[in-house]
Amino acid sequence: MKKVLVLTCIMVFALALPALAAPAAPDKPLEFKGSQKTVLFPHAVHAKVECVTCHHQVDGKESFAKCGSSGCHDDLAGKQGEKSLYYVVHTKKELKHTNCIGCHSKVVEEKPELKKDLTACAKSKCHP
Repeated sequence: MKKVLVLTCIMVFALALPALAAPAAPDKPLEFKGSQKTVLFPHAVHAKVECVTCHHQVDGKESFAKCGSSGCHDDLAGKQGEKSLYYVVHTKKELKHTNCIGCHSKVVEEKPELKKDLTACAKSKCHP
């Protein structure tokens, strides 16, 4: 009986660890202030996407830093290179992580009626 109880406790703890490792997603949309318009990123809308899809590993550990944080993609004026926030959000080249335009393009392939909302440069959900 004790073995069953101990095993049950270990299983519950093991299953709870991933939830403890990831910080809670912000309730309010994040503001990306780049060289152009401010873009709002609503975590709630993206809740079904695993965090590691966008928050890629840095030095072998998953990073939950804001994408435009100092030392990350903090070039807010440039449009090219890994340090450019614009580039990592918009490039169609393969990166270490899924980016916004790549994921939105895949959704639009399946649901063409969402093209203007998800991939338009103006008057879209990203750039209202």
